[in-house]
Amino acid sequence: MGLEMFTMHNKVLTSVEGRIQENNARLLIAVGVVVTYLFIGALVFVRIEYPLEKIERETYREYREQWEQRLVGLGITVLFSGCVLNRMRVVESRRSRILRLIVLLGVPALGFYLVLGAYVIQTLELQSDIEARQKFREAVEDFKLRNDVNQTEIDRLFSDIREAALNGIWMDKNVTSDPNWTFGQAFFFAGTLISTVGYGRVSPRTEHGKLFTICYCVIGIPLTLALLSAIVARMRAPSHRLRGLLNQKLGHLFPPAHIQGIHLGVITSALLLFVFLIPAWVFTTIEPEWTYLDAFYYCFVSLTTIGLGDYEPGDHPDQPMRGVYKIGATLYLMGGLCCMMLFLATLYDVPQLNLLSFLVKSEEESRLNEDETTKYDRFPATTSVENGLYGSVQ
Repeated sequence: MGLEMFTMHNKVLTSVEGRIQENNARLLIAVGVVVTYLFIGALVFVRIEYPLEKIERETYREYREQWEQRLVGLGITVLFSGCVLNRMRVVESRRSRILRLIVLLGVPALGFYLVLGAYVIQTLELQSDIEARQKFREAVEDFKLRNDVNQTEIDRLFSDIREAALNGIWMDKNVTSDPNWTFGQAFFFAGTLISTVGYGRVSPRTEHGKLFTICYCVIGIPLTLALLSAIVARMRAPSHRLRGLLNQKLGHLFPPAHIQGIHLGVITSALLLFVFLIPAWVFTTIEPEWTYLDAFYYCFVSLTTIGLGDYEPGDHPDQPMRGVYKIGATLYLMGGLCCMMLFLATLYDVPQLNLLSFLVKSEEESRLNEDETTKYDRFPATTSVENGLYGSVQ
């Protein structure tokens, strides 16, 4: 999901932890509902958006034919209670003072972090941008000299090219790119909507399409949040068993806090391998123009729901089975988001790494959390441990 899910899902999982029953049939029904919802959305987007796109593509083709003779051979590349109450008041007063201090220090720190990021990105990218712009200006001047074209015509030409490119319409080797609103692309678009990834490469052009997008997201985003949270709640069961096994095997060697760190390290390694490294390799074998870094970058940007949109699977003109590939990429996004949510839930279980809890939790809650963390210290390493979180481990 988006950042909203990443901050909300831990509360959702906590509220259902310990009372999950064997209701896999309901979960399967929910999966079927979401998949059906995606199919319906894809069909509606194709029905609404494709007619307008077809007209735009025909217009672009006609306009290109007018300029074809003038562009041939130039090779121009466009780079586009009372006591309790008193105690609560004291705790609240202390927490308020701490929060004020954190805000006073945190706001400048965040500002510095933004400035630092802007400086580094500018340093890395500015020179390349300047060179690309200079190359583009030289190409335009060369085109004007060879074809005796005035600046007004040049501006109109590239304005039309830019508008067509932004609409996802392009022609290479006299072959126009595939339509944006095929069923596979529409299915992928619907998946990016309800997962809040939102690349932005393709978007509705019609008024009806925009209105349907709003209504579709209002229903689809909460539905997807509920489904993914239910899946992650079940994924946490083997994670908790792993935590109990580590505690049983290593409890006599390490304190609970260290075992939590080991558990987090195992989950992180599995996430890195099966959600980022292996899928990135798969994408490099399918996408001919992607390097391994490009593919890893796409996986990271997508599963953190940043969704910049500079890379999108299946955009190559010669991509075989594009519709099936787009549907597979949608399923990867949904599964990857579940794994990311599991990782964050495991991260939040470590009090030292739960920054949100540090910022807003009261002292009483902190004490209760410490009791929860140290409750496994009572058991020797050879004792059978059984509780609502970690099951039974010998």
